[in-house]
Amino acid sequence: MKPDEFLKTIYLGDRACKGLVLDGWNEEVKIHIDAISRVRGDAWNFHTAEDVDDGFLVFEGVDHISFDPPGRMPNDEIGNIEFLGYEGDRFTIMIELGAADETTTYGFIKTTIRARAVAIEKPGEEDARIRD
Repeated sequence: MKPDEFLKTIYLGDRACKGLVLDGWNEEVKIHIDAISRVRGDAWNFHTAEDVDDGFLVFEGVDHISFDPPGRMPNDEIGNIEFLGYEGDRFTIMIELGAADETTTYGFIKTTIRARAVAIEKPGEEDARIRD
């Protein structure tokens, strides 16, 4: 399944980014999410049979990641996800990750990632990523 098609099958509304794993040696970015649901139709419709709790949205073959604004730590809701297109064998996506701190300053960090592939990873099942 192409990355843009795969991403359309993922529901992240009212979900939270728990953290990020930047793995330069393996060219991966993992977004740790409290729950990932799948969309199996035109809309989510509260389909929970395939939910992955405490899982990761994994971007593979990453050669670029940027944060706007820089310096804030993502630790809250996931906002808009925008597929920006293909360039050769890679695609680019922008994901808004919420960030809150002890001063109650809140905002979104626009996280842009260019990668070759995307998958879902269940906790403890790194070798059995979901790709369709």
